[in-house]
Formats: sequence, C-alpha cells, structure tokens
Amino acid sequence: MLNIIVACSISPIVAAILCLLLGQKFIKKYSKPLSLIAVGFLITLSVSHIIPEAMEQADTHKIGLTILIGILTLTFFEMLCFNSHAYHEHCQCAKYALKNGGAPILIGSALHTFCDGLVIASAFLANPTLGIAVTVAVVSHEIAHELGDYAIMLDCGMNTKQAFIVNLVALVGCTLGGVLGYYVLSSIKDAIPYALALSGASFVYVSLSDLLPRLKNCESKKRVLLRVLFILIGVVLSLVIASHD
Repeated sequence: MLNIIVACSISPIVAAILCLLLGQKFIKKYSKPLSLIAVGFLITLSVSHIIPEAMEQADTHKIGLTILIGILTLTFFEMLCFNSHAYHEHCQCAKYALKNGGAPILIGSALHTFCDGLVIASAFLANPTLGIAVTVAVVSHEIAHELGDYAIMLDCGMNTKQAFIVNLVALVGCTLGGVLGYYVLSSIKDAIPYALALSGASFVYVSLSDLLPRLKNCESKKRVLLRVLFILIGVVLSLVIASHD
C-alpha cells in the first residue's frame, strides 16, 4: 500500500516544485517536448509490457475486447465532455477563471489522475517491477500535463498561487485512485488482468490523442523530425526501464 501511495504522489509533488521554480514562459516552452517523450514512453510500455502481462493472466480475446471497450469509452467521453475550451486575457480571479474554462480542465484532471492511480495500483499488484515502470510512465506524462494545465489556469485568470489547485487536484485524484484500486483489486484478484488491459488502453489512447494533432499541425519537416526524436527517446527509455520485467 505504501509504495502505491508514494508512487501516486510523485508527479503532483514534482510538478508543483517545477511550477515554483520555473516561469510561465519556460513551462510553455518545455512542457511540449517532455510530453512527446512521455508519448513514446506510454505507448511502448503499453504494447510491450502492460498488455502482454494482462494476456498472460487471462483469456486473450477477453483482454482484447476490454482494450477496445476502454479506448472507445475514453473517446466517447472526451467527445461529449471536453471538445472545446476558450481562454482569454482578464483579471486574475479564481472564480472567474473557473467559469472561463478552468472548471472542465480541473474535472478532467481529477478523472484522469484518478485513473492513473488505478493504473499504478493494478500494475504493482500484478508485478512490482511493472509497477515501477508504470509509475515512471505516469510521472513522465503527468508532469508535462500538469505543467500545461498550470499555464492554462494562469491564462484563464488565476494568479500563480491559485493555479496550484491543479497540483492539489492531481494529488488527491491519483492517491484516491491508488488506494481504491489497491483495496478493490486485492479482494478481486481475477480483475487485475482486466485492470491492466484498461491501463494499457488508456495509455495508448492518451498517447495517440496527444500525438496525432501535433503531427497534423506541424509546420516543417525539421519540426517533424525533432518531434519524432523526442518520441524515440521515450521509446528507448521505456524499453530500458522495463527491460527487467
């Protein structure tokens, strides 16, 4: 249990420290390359470790169906709930920021990090080594995600102190997901492979939904190659970290 709570707390705490140390311009500049590295890490870990681990423990056809359901559910959910946001310059007021697009961001962050906690719990219960690898993957993605959300909250109208609500929401959401996942999956061992399958599905979905828009909007071949390089760095890091699983 303790290792799961610690794993769930890492990314919000590190992201909060980085938000304190880095300026808004720096965050906007470097959160994107970091998220591309996370894309490579997440999708590689999913297809080379998480999904195969799930298939070793349960019927492969049922695991495949679970993955399909997971991806479709995430797709439909985002289409229905988070398809548009508008951000404008205005006075720094937390209440106004929440009305001006901040609330959906926080709701999405809470749900997303709660699922991350479930992912971490299921991975540790299945295999401690896999749990460490999944934690690294979640941290690499969530730090970039939280830095980006922090910058968005500033654009929405919060001041620098109020924008730390992003990190607080992430910390609470991920920890709750980890604790709940631990108790539920510990009592229902047969559900662990399917939880892993959903974890793999969520990682694949997050990776592709983050990556494809960037490739479509890329202005030059040089930038395409640079982005591919960042993704490959994530792929290599994933293979190295999870190689002893």
